[in-house]
Amino acid sequence: MLNKGLLRKEISRRISRRLGLTLTVGLAAGLLLSLGVILLFAKIVKDVVEGESRRFDETVLLWIHANSPTWLDEPMRIVTTLGYYWMILPLLAILAYAFYRRGRKVSAALLVISTGGGLVLTTTLKTVFQRSRPELFDSGYTASFYSFPSIHATLAVGFYGTLGLLLAWRLTGFRRWAVAVLGIVLVLLIGFSRLYLGVHYPTDVLAGFLVAPLWISFIGLSYFLWRTFRRHPSGKVEGEE
Repeated sequence: MLNKGLLRKEISRRISRRLGLTLTVGLAAGLLLSLGVILLFAKIVKDVVEGESRRFDETVLLWIHANSPTWLDEPMRIVTTLGYYWMILPLLAILAYAFYRRGRKVSAALLVISTGGGLVLTTTLKTVFQRSRPELFDSGYTASFYSFPSIHATLAVGFYGTLGLLLAWRLTGFRRWAVAVLGIVLVLLIGFSRLYLGVHYPTDVLAGFLVAPLWISFIGLSYFLWRTFRRHPSGKVEGEE
């Protein structure tokens, strides 16, 4: 009995060490990824504020306008509609409730946090930077409010991107990759539609793509630290049964 008890303790210690190493590596990778997102976002902000991105932005927009076929007009208008908050928020409510009813409370919370938090953060950043919309050509499509960063891009990543990851996580094989690729393609198409219609600069869209993962990384890191520092000696987190 003594040997069995010692064996169990040794196995428990080894498992704990491996889990601790895995969590440490995961946390380090997450921190590096978050740092990379922060630095890239800061670089874009610097270039936009100082006007260094103007030439790049205008060149790309004019090239897209000059080389895109006119039959894309209607498809791009439909795609860009998928990125409006009044389209996404009802879908968010329905899907978050569906996740919750199925017992996937973490998935429901992550979807709400990534979408809602990204919307609030991007709206705040627009108010801070107050960048005017591009007026390089008339596509017959108009957009209101400020340009930088793109709320469409942020919501595309925060909602469709996160939803794709949550669904792909539960799938296997071809279906997992199909859902993941579909989510990525939809995110990119929504971002491109804003450039095609001439209502955003490329740096607006790039910055919008970065806001959502930056926000999610911040929330994920905060949650990890909360669980770490509020853990009882028994190994349970306060508030858990």
